[in-house]
Amino acid sequence: MRKQLQGLDSNKAAGPDGISPRVLKELADSLSAPLAEIFQTTIDTGTTPTQWKTALVTPIFKKGDKHRASNYRPVSLTAVCCKLCEHVIAKAMLNHMDSHMLLSDLQHGFRRKRSCESQLIIFVDELARGVSRGQQIDAVVMDFSKAFDVVQHGSLLVKLNYYGIRGSTLKWIDSFLTNRSQRVVVDGDMSEVAPVTSGVPQGSVLGPILFLVYINDMPECISSTSRLFADDTIVYRPVSNEGDCQILQKDLQALERWETLWGMSFNPSKCNVVRITRKKKPLKLPYMLKNEELESAATAGYLGVTISQDLSWNTHIAKVIAKGNRALGFLRRNINTRSITTKSNAYNTIVRPTLEYAASVWAPGYKTLISALEAVQRRAARYVSNDYRRRESVTNMMLKLGWESLEERRNKSRVSVIYKIVNKLIAIPDTQLVRNRAPTRGHDLKFHRIATRTNYHKDSFFPTAISLWNALPPDLVKLKDTEHFRKVLNKCRVPSVMLRF
Repeated sequence: MRKQLQGLDSNKAAGPDGISPRVLKELADSLSAPLAEIFQTTIDTGTTPTQWKTALVTPIFKKGDKHRASNYRPVSLTAVCCKLCEHVIAKAMLNHMDSHMLLSDLQHGFRRKRSCESQLIIFVDELARGVSRGQQIDAVVMDFSKAFDVVQHGSLLVKLNYYGIRGSTLKWIDSFLTNRSQRVVVDGDMSEVAPVTSGVPQGSVLGPILFLVYINDMPECISSTSRLFADDTIVYRPVSNEGDCQILQKDLQALERWETLWGMSFNPSKCNVVRITRKKKPLKLPYMLKNEELESAATAGYLGVTISQDLSWNTHIAKVIAKGNRALGFLRRNINTRSITTKSNAYNTIVRPTLEYAASVWAPGYKTLISALEAVQRRAARYVSNDYRRRESVTNMMLKLGWESLEERRNKSRVSVIYKIVNKLIAIPDTQLVRNRAPTRGHDLKFHRIATRTNYHKDSFFPTAISLWNALPPDLVKLKDTEHFRKVLNKCRVPSVMLRF
């Protein structure tokens, strides 16, 4: 308990009870024992204090019309002490679910060793291998309507009991969800208190885990492959004839029955179909959801990455560059200091992450795309260095700033993922990593290079990352300490693979 209190962020806001994280952190030594006793009592008795059931809801804008309430995500600010108790419950729940392998392997949201990156690597690798074999893969990007807010408490408790979460823990969760209330806070003004009769509170610790349990059985009702990251869902299958398309359509109908049974709701107007293929005449049968024909699109957004029907990354990279330039423009307009340190920190915090999100998945193999991405960082180097003279070398500016090229950072990101796969630190299957038992040179942890027939497969994660991994120094790949590996890798240069114009 003391460790939890000492790890609180002092800058976070106090909950509805007015108890600040700063107070709890500074008094950790004195409060750890009585709080532990209080938490144990609430869990043993299966009762949640009334003060913990009130939330201050802040609406966070997502996208679309700002005047529509449905375009805002309600995030709940709850009592800090309640969150600490939730951590105890959540850790026990996850340990139970993981030890008995109860959670779907297709779910990568809010779980250890899983992330958007791990989900995307697996998904895109399947697409690249399938399309390189001449397949057409039809993918339906699904959209839940108010997913977290419509969870039915009674049905959730039934599912928790089914998965073995019973006794005082189940009783505590029931108490936690029952008789909740909330107030909406906008610009310091509060609404009247309103009861909460359904849903799991977004912004709480338990909310995401309870939601994972609630939708855990959804992939079991269909024969096509589905991938989930919390409520972000995509359903897909290879199609070679009309019969395959009809199977996918039946799966959509099965999902309709599932949503009706459990009180969830898909929004057909926000679902779309992307047919991923290099065929000149792909199958184009319509797909229906809730009596509405789903829109067909040349691209589809999934977990922040734009998947194109031809598996090229041109569209996604163009969006990344535009977003990076907008972020850099924001810095230029708002940070006028000549302090190189301040500007460099701002670039590393605001601009660079937009250029590198999930870059291990979409790293380009064409020099034109690589140069277009590098151009954003080179403009940033001039801004940070306060030097716009044409004859001054931007490369020298980057050396003085200690900035690596974005290409080098992407290469290191990819070999870092391979290291995590090898050492079981990330939930990505190692089926693509076939050990080379008799390497003629280099280290003895080399893997067989994956044969590819197409450039889009060659540029995908595993073929490229394995080539980069095989070129690493022997002493580096054998390191077992993750932090040591990271530090040594940062000092190395990862040789680039063959690039194309």
